[in-house]
Amino acid sequence: MKSSFNITKTIHSGATYLLCLLTFSSFSQSTEKQTIRIEKMEYAYNPSIVESNGGFNSFSNSRVILPINAEIAEKMKQSVLRALDKRWNAVVLNPQWDFKEISPYNKPPKFKTNLKKEAPGSWHLFLQVIDNGPYPITGKSSSPFNPYPAFESLDYAPYYLQFKVSLIDGNNESVLFSNEMTVEMQRSTVPAGQILLRKLPALTDSYLQAFDTAIQTLFAASPQSELKLNVTPVCLFLDTDKTLANAKKLNFVTKDDSIIELIQLKQKWIIQNSKTRKTKRKNNFGYNLFNSTLTTLTGLSTDKIRAMGYVTKFGFIDTNDNAHYFCEVHFIEETREEKEREVTRDANGTKVYSNYLNGNLNVNRSLDSNKMCYLIREKDTIAHFKITIGNRADSKKHFSQYWDGKDESTISPMPELWNNSASGQNWYISPFTLEGEVNNVPFIIENSKAGNQIDIEISGQEIMTLKIYNNKPVFGILYSNSADEKVTNLLMMLSTMPFNSIF
Repeated sequence: MKSSFNITKTIHSGATYLLCLLTFSSFSQSTEKQTIRIEKMEYAYNPSIVESNGGFNSFSNSRVILPINAEIAEKMKQSVLRALDKRWNAVVLNPQWDFKEISPYNKPPKFKTNLKKEAPGSWHLFLQVIDNGPYPITGKSSSPFNPYPAFESLDYAPYYLQFKVSLIDGNNESVLFSNEMTVEMQRSTVPAGQILLRKLPALTDSYLQAFDTAIQTLFAASPQSELKLNVTPVCLFLDTDKTLANAKKLNFVTKDDSIIELIQLKQKWIIQNSKTRKTKRKNNFGYNLFNSTLTTLTGLSTDKIRAMGYVTKFGFIDTNDNAHYFCEVHFIEETREEKEREVTRDANGTKVYSNYLNGNLNVNRSLDSNKMCYLIREKDTIAHFKITIGNRADSKKHFSQYWDGKDESTISPMPELWNNSASGQNWYISPFTLEGEVNNVPFIIENSKAGNQIDIEISGQEIMTLKIYNNKPVFGILYSNSADEKVTNLLMMLSTMPFNSIF
């Protein structure tokens, strides 16, 4: 009986040992790290956007590509590493982003997964992210004759990303995992009275969270081919929002793109369509004669200059008084066409020099800052002013902070590049100042900060600040002042005229 007991004890001990061995073996296998080598981790982006100026001109600008920032790129890389570790318990080698700018007219780069060098025992990962901003990703080249819609018309359009991934076995080059997924990042509604920072896809933290969600979904055991995510928009922050709590806040409503209503002061006015007409051609005979002679004699390229005078009539109607106002602004449009020399030989073999225009054009508009403009009410002149293009010496120029439009804890410093336009850098987005008198009262109206803000000063005192969105006021602050109410209202209406449409 004792022998039987010992046999039973031995069998039990052996079984226990075997169970522990199997458990340890299983645990060791489950905790073994799989090596994944990153062959390519590419982020291809189209930085270009198409903007328009008052429906007149179109031009190319640049949006903000958040991942170019080293800190943001590192956080995005960590999202990829977490997703790989979660799915395959992996040790990842060479995880570095390769950023690639793509032309707006070129189709996105091909997703190449050719394995240059096998590494037995390792897996090889190819990952591509295509960022086309607010423009859908079609995989085809865009035509320069069929440009994208104006960027300012896409405030509620999603930002488009496309993810492609392929995981290859280093032993036999078989595909272990692959997926292709389109992501739409939709900005939530911009809070009332706030101005969207168009150039950014989302608030940085919200963008990173969306990217992390997309990456986790891309590498999931049951991956998706399409994903829609909500992100928090970025808004401009006006410093005085917080510091002048006692100032009167103003909210504007625009109807039919021309009727503006100021809720608090019960003001309403209609912006009338501007009309432009030719005045006279400017004589440039002397310049053109000199340029032609220089080109003929030296072969240096010069310009043929043609200049035409124009005048644009701006007007608005104060519906409370049923009063019509208008003013005229004169400007010069100068066209320069490049002139080159052509050398030929006549029948006798003698060299003959002639000039020709090669078609390279450069068009500029300019104002005479000394020329006075007059504001007419019905038939009476009630104000005069001069227009100066560019920032004043003491101009605030650009906004310096951003936030989510609701929570003051999100207020952060903002790089100048983030402003909706690079104000002052080019003729089509130059700030401007109106300086003059109305009813013998001096005033200054300054349109600055990339066209997103108007400051009104009366008799040397700052009276009002307006936020501008789509060339219309959406929010403002009326400071304590002793200025005449009618003068203040009149200058506010005058400040909404689209003068920058002719610059």
